[in-house]
Amino acid sequence: MRLYLNVPYREKDEVKVLGAKWNQKVKRWYIDAKWERYADFSKWILGDSEEAVIATGYIYIIEGVRKCWKCGHLTKVIGLGIAEAVFITLQEDDFQNEYIETYIDPGNELRVGWVDTPDEIPPKLLRYIMENYSVWTGYSKMTGACFANHCDYCGAIQGNWYLFDEPDSPFSSCVADDEQLIEKMSKLKIKGIPIEDDLQLKWGIAFCSNDYVYFDYAQYEELVLSTDPQYECITYEDLYDI
Repeated sequence: MRLYLNVPYREKDEVKVLGAKWNQKVKRWYIDAKWERYADFSKWILGDSEEAVIATGYIYIIEGVRKCWKCGHLTKVIGLGIAEAVFITLQEDDFQNEYIETYIDPGNELRVGWVDTPDEIPPKLLRYIMENYSVWTGYSKMTGACFANHCDYCGAIQGNWYLFDEPDSPFSSCVADDEQLIEKMSKLKIKGIPIEDDLQLKWGIAFCSNDYVYFDYAQYEELVLSTDPQYECITYEDLYDI
């Protein structure tokens, strides 16, 4: 799978020597290598950050239901998710020497998260979300302007903090009782979107020891976003309207 990099023009020769290739259509450098080699290109993956998350194989929409705090109706809410992913982290040892740690999450567990700005969602996925769910940039007294779920009936914003940081959220797997956990997960719907290229995503992702239960008990379906009827996996170019 390909992974696109953020390479300044002045560093093009450096990244080319390491094996990166130029995509004239996308106008970006990319690598076509196994994930073990991603650390070699960490300079153009991490940038100024200390951690990067790269989804591989699939990205996900997780659909749940919650009671609107304002009108009391049951309304659909969604989150974003990854499963199989490569994590690249900048570390420091006791001698203050920096090094890159790379590991892969094999994809047996679903990690749910969200973004506060739509700019971090690939355009084609963003359009699907906004056409099928009550999701748009609204205003919260706590955080100000933010990209969020809204009630299907009254339009009230459904807080991102509650949906993605609180254990009683409809998405949270942090439930101690097994029966309650299974009942809760069985109410969720997961839409898996197959992707041809690995994607570096700046999504806020949550972790819980029970994250394996999503795939065990939630309803699952494949969502094909590719415009080419011959392919189920969507390319980077298609996903970003290039």
